[in-house]
Order: sequence, then structure tokens, then C-alpha cells
Amino acid sequence: MNPAATASGAACEAPSCHTAWLSATPASWWWRIGISAFLAMNTMTVGLAVNTSEASEGERRAIHLVLLALTLAVFGLLGKPLLGGLAENARARRLSLEPLFALGLGGAFTASALATWRGHGAVYYEVSSILLVIYSLGKVVTGEAENRALQAVTLAASASETCLVEDPAGALTEKRVSEVCTGELVVAPAGSAVAVDGIVERGSALCRVDAVTGESFLVAKSAGDAVPAGAVPTDGALWVRALVAGGQRSLDQIAAAIERSRAEPSPLERTAARAALWLTPLVAGAAAMAGTYWWFRAGADAALMNGLAVLVIACPCALGFATPLALWAAMSRFALRGAYLRNGEALERIADCDVIVFDKTGTLTGVEPRLAAFVDAPGSPLRRAELLEAVAAVERLSGHPIAQAFRGCAPEGKPRFDVREVRLLPGQGVAAEVRARQSGAAHELKLGLAEKLLAPEDAGLWEKLRAASSAASGARLLAVLLDGRLAAMAALEETPAPGVAELWEALRRLGIDSLLVSGDEAERVKALGHPDARASMQPLEKLALVRELRAQERRVLFIGDGINDAAAMAESHAALAVESGAALARDVAHGVLRTDAVARVAELVKIARAARRLGRTNLAYAAAYNLTGIPVAASGLLHPVFAALVMTCSSLMVVWRAAGFLAPDLEAKA
Repeated sequence: MNPAATASGAACEAPSCHTAWLSATPASWWWRIGISAFLAMNTMTVGLAVNTSEASEGERRAIHLVLLALTLAVFGLLGKPLLGGLAENARARRLSLEPLFALGLGGAFTASALATWRGHGAVYYEVSSILLVIYSLGKVVTGEAENRALQAVTLAASASETCLVEDPAGALTEKRVSEVCTGELVVAPAGSAVAVDGIVERGSALCRVDAVTGESFLVAKSAGDAVPAGAVPTDGALWVRALVAGGQRSLDQIAAAIERSRAEPSPLERTAARAALWLTPLVAGAAAMAGTYWWFRAGADAALMNGLAVLVIACPCALGFATPLALWAAMSRFALRGAYLRNGEALERIADCDVIVFDKTGTLTGVEPRLAAFVDAPGSPLRRAELLEAVAAVERLSGHPIAQAFRGCAPEGKPRFDVREVRLLPGQGVAAEVRARQSGAAHELKLGLAEKLLAPEDAGLWEKLRAASSAASGARLLAVLLDGRLAAMAALEETPAPGVAELWEALRRLGIDSLLVSGDEAERVKALGHPDARASMQPLEKLALVRELRAQERRVLFIGDGINDAAAMAESHAALAVESGAALARDVAHGVLRTDAVARVAELVKIARAARRLGRTNLAYAAAYNLTGIPVAASGLLHPVFAALVMTCSSLMVVWRAAGFLAPDLEAKA
């Protein structure tokens, strides 16, 4: 599934489809806005001159026609999104900011056209142009912020857009994943993600499945095993019979749910929408009352001018543009730091949190293993250091996924072993011939899963090696065979995520409590240095903990990765899932975190709180501005042109404040 296509499709289903159309070619729209602003400023200069001069009727009519032509040119450049928004509102039977812009724009244009047709009276063509420029500017800036956030999000479902399909004759063809049918045989070469949910029909491989199941170690897959879309075979190809059609995979369903939910407005956006719902009839009513009052007091011209000033002075930008702009810009900043949110509501929920509960395994520990212990067997022809160096050399040359754990085990300088004939043992491990440079002695070395490589007679020695190991009980154990005999045991453990030690203090400074929960043993949980770490917790106990905190009126943010975290995550005020976690955890969460982003949670909370604060202050400003500006305009103290200029300055100010979140974020990109 193509993420760009998904994002654009979701956008067109949302109420802002015309926004997505506007931002499809932002460079051309900036040119259109610039040209239209230039025409609007010239229209204003000429319009003010002709309205205040003693030009003849013929000269006035000619100038009016020129102004009309310039205004129509602006309509041609920028009018389509506004018309699209009005049509959308009409179909949905709702009010938003588009009718308010249309009232001011249409009133100014109609009054000006009537004056041009009659040959006398003031014209306000520039007001129409300025309003359309402001509307388009807000839509383009908001659309770009939304697109930045959407394009930053990548899901495991987008791992492969095309795949290889084998027909009954054995011929391979490249096919789009969305076109794969149930029962087709899909080939996943080593290093490429499996494109469909299915059953392995041929081949065997050690698969990296951390992105789809949460299993941090490699999993052996061979004929008859089920394999999910997104699993990556590392040491051999797999032929997978598709159980479901492309586009109907579990990953596709999760991605679709996320895209649909992202279109849902946040509480702050809903507040702005409700305010806009009341603002449009309020402004229309105020304009009608002002026009009626001035009609009886000073005649039609005064009624038209003051009624139009009321329509023009109203500023919906803080409601329609600045609020969603701040939220989308903040979501873009989240994405730069490796956090991808479903929607604006997720951002506000994170800003609300006052306690964060962290799962340990897979959340605060990475997926790359580290070597925790290496125990050699008595009677091995190679000493421990030599054996470890030989294993490291084989792994380094094989490119096997577990090679990361042995990095740095071989001493620098001239190697003591030559490695020849490296062979991958799909679904088991790796084998090679190692030859000592000094003695010339050659040995066959194998490294891999103990359950795959060990012979029954090795069971007793294996148990002794396990007993001599200092590795934790949850470590992944690998067998090292030398010339067919058990020579050593290697224990691999998870790697703590960087920056975790400093995270607890950063959260404390923000006034946020934190807890660490895990089903692991106490000594491994306490090793992360958290002052409130709780070990041996079952899934229902995690759920009970969240319920207990919520009963105390605490707003809980739960960060986890596993199926065992899903119930607690669903019960929490907000939840974030680590991207390598189980599909169910990602499904119930409000967003997804890269593993390296967990240590930046405190920074993410600060961004969310700043965005919420900015949105609230913009709404407060909009209320104060309109409650002051509309009565001033209705009293006859503002000419429509000056009302348009005041509205322009106000709009630019609130959009500029919100657009501050779009400034280059060099620290996050570093």
C-alpha cells in the first residue's frame, strides 16, 4: 500500500478535500497568491483614488471596468477552492468559514458591480480580492502543514508496493500488492518483506517479525508455518501462499483505520468549528441590522458601506486556519522526532497527560540484540577468545542478522582466522570453514538456533553451559558447533534504548509522574533505573493499574508495544505504540513511536502543550477581535476598505503565530 496514496485518499474523504487539491502543487499556488495580492493592492490604490476624485462619468466608468477585470482575474486565479468549499458545505448542510468569506466577498463585489452598472456610487472591488487572497493563503499554509504531517507517517503496511508472484508454470511476474488474489503464490526474496498474509509453501528462513508481532528475536519460518505481511526473511527466500487478497491484509485494515481516524477533528478543532457555526449567522445578522439602521438614518449609500464593513471586519482565520494549522504543524514536529499521530485529538490527549506508564520489553529496549554471555565447552580445540573471534569473523562476513551482537568481539589488527565458504543455513543459522593463520588448522563452524543444530547427545553438555551462563532467563540462546561438536553457547539479550536514563528526570521537570511496568523479573526491570518499577505484571494487572490511576482522576499516557499491553492502552486517556510492536497495540494506540523516539517523550509532551496553548490563545483572540471589531464597524467608524485592511492584518497575525511551528526544525533533523 502506498502511503502517499493512502494519505491523499483519506484527505479527500475528510471535509477538507479542496484543501488537499489546493496543496497538491504548492509552488504554483504561491505564485497565484503573489500575483493576486499584487493585483489586489493595485485595485485598492486605484479604487480609493476614483472613489475620492471628481472624475467624469465616462472616466469613472472606464476605471470601474478595469477594476472589474482585475477582480475577475483574481477570481480566476483563486476562486476554485472557495467554490469547492461552498459546494461541500451545501452538500453536507453545514456552516463553516467559507460562507462567511463568501458573504463579505459577494457583498463587496455585488455593491461594486451595481455602482459600475449605474455609473455612480463607491466601488469596493479591492475588498473582494483581498478576502480571496486571505482565504487562499490560509488554505495553502494549512494544507502544506497537513501534508507534511501525513507524508511523514510511514506504516509497516507500505513495506512493499509490488511483489513477485509465481504462476503454475514457475514463471515470475511483478505485480502490485493490491492486485494479488487469494491463493496466489508470492515469492519473498531474502531481505524483502513478505507482501501478503499467508502460509509458507516452500523455503525456510529466519525472519525479522518485530514490526508486525513484537518478537524482538528472529523467528524460524518453514513450510507449513503461517507468516504475516511485513515479515522479512533474512537468510533465504520464502514462497508464501496468500490467505487473503492484497489490500485486505491485517496491516491494510490497521492503516485504513488510522487514516480514517486522522480525519476526525480534535476537541480544539471542534470548538473552533462550533464558534464558526455561530459566527456566520451572527455576522450576517449584525450586518443586516447595521444596514437597516443606517438606511433610515443616512440613506442607501451609508447603509451599504456600514453593512459591508461589518461583513468584511469579521475574521474567521483563527477559527478556520490558525487552529488546525497549529495542530498539523505540531504533528509534523512530532513526525520529525519519530512520533506519528492519528489525528489532532491524539495531540491534545498527550498534552493533557499527567502520568505516563511505560512498558519495558520492546518499548524501552531495542530490537537489536547484544551479546550477554559466551560460555565455551570443556575440551574445545579453540580457546574461548579464539572461538569468539572466529564466530565474530563468520558473522561479519555472512551479513547474518545476529551479526550485530558480535560486533567488536574480534580484536583489532591482523585477524587470526581466515573465513571460507560461508553458507547460510536457512531457518537455522550460518556455517563456514575457519582456518587458523598460524597453525593452518581448519574447522567447520556452525552458529544458530540450539533447537535446530543440537544433536540429542549434546543435551547434557548444553544444560551445563546454560547453568554456567550469567545471562538472564529471557536471553536467546545460540549454539556454536565446531567440527560437529558443541563448542560454546552464546546468549543474546535486548539492548536498552538510548537516553532512557535521562527521561525520568525530564518528565519530573514537566510535572509528570511516570511508572515502569513489565512482566519481566524484578532485577531486569530495576536495571533501567526507574524509581517506581513494577515487575512480574500480567496484562490484567496492567489494566487494573490504569483503572486505578483513572479513578484518581489522573490522565494516563500508556506507552507499550505488545498484545499484553493492548487492554491497558485502550483504557488509558492516551496511548502510544512502539513501531516494532504487535499489530493490536498499534491498532488501539493514538499514535506510533519509533524505538529511538521513546527517550524523547518529554520533548513531545512539551510540543503538544505548546500547540494546545497556541490554539486556545488564537480562539481567545478571535473572540475578543470580533466582539470589538463588529460593533466598531456597525457604528460607522470604519470604511469597508479599512475594515478589509484591519481584517488582513489580524488574519496574517494569527496565521503567522501558528505557522511558527512550521519553522525549520534543525534540532529534530540532526
